[in-house]
Amino acid sequence: MSSDALAPTRPLGPPGSRAGRTFGTYRRVALLIAVIAVFFFVWEMGVTLTGTLEIILPKPTSIYRALVSGFFAQPVTSRASYIFHLQQSFSQILAGYVVGCTLGLLLAMVSVRFAIVEFVLRPFVVALQSMPKIALAPVLIIWFGLGFNSKFVLVILATFFPLFVNGVTGFKSVEEGPLRMMRSFGASPRQIFTKLTFPTALPFVFAGLEIAMVHAITSGIAAEFLGGQRGLGTMMLIMQQIVDVPGMFSVLIILAFVGWLLSMLLAFLRRRIVYWAPEQRARGEAKQS
Repeated sequence: MSSDALAPTRPLGPPGSRAGRTFGTYRRVALLIAVIAVFFFVWEMGVTLTGTLEIILPKPTSIYRALVSGFFAQPVTSRASYIFHLQQSFSQILAGYVVGCTLGLLLAMVSVRFAIVEFVLRPFVVALQSMPKIALAPVLIIWFGLGFNSKFVLVILATFFPLFVNGVTGFKSVEEGPLRMMRSFGASPRQIFTKLTFPTALPFVFAGLEIAMVHAITSGIAAEFLGGQRGLGTMMLIMQQIVDVPGMFSVLIILAFVGWLLSMLLAFLRRRIVYWAPEQRARGEAKQS
């Protein structure tokens, strides 16, 4: 077998392509920062010129002062500190996300391996998937209390189904030709799964991870609205009671920023792990052109 057959499938590009991609990335980042700056400038000027009350729409400068006060003007252990509530919210969100996604993917593997398992579970999965997860929050709060556990379980339920459904779809998407070829070479079931089935399912798995991340954040924060002792959702309820609108907007910005960071992390991992997928290869070739 020639060495060309063993060449990596990752697009390599011409010698100067890496510098060109780096410069292109800097330009995109600069453009994004410029657009955000213009957006907040127009927002600030619009509120000032129209005389809109800050109880209706606060200025970005007021939101900035609320962020600075929440992060730096309060002790970390104070209930007025954003860090105090941020730790609670995202510890339960990330813990539930990891456990829920892991359980969904494992059960998807078992369902594909044993058809009877999928036949039995499918009606329950469809029924629970069609049910708004936040509707379970009052029951979970009665079962597990107002603290960490009730939100943790709710996030598990919210993130389990995207991974289960996408995992089953991905594992079943293996083409018959490569599967027959591996069997003809005497590959064991374990080798077929690790070398063919699981890599084929990875694009579907990452799609499920991205959907589950959105569900994890929304369900975790929404559960805090219904009942909680600490967390960003609880903090927003307190701010609502004292009509601290800039503070409420600052919490929304924190949630949006953290969600954006987590989505960027998933996108980065997807490009690194599933670089051979047609979508990722097309993007790599477009960047080199």
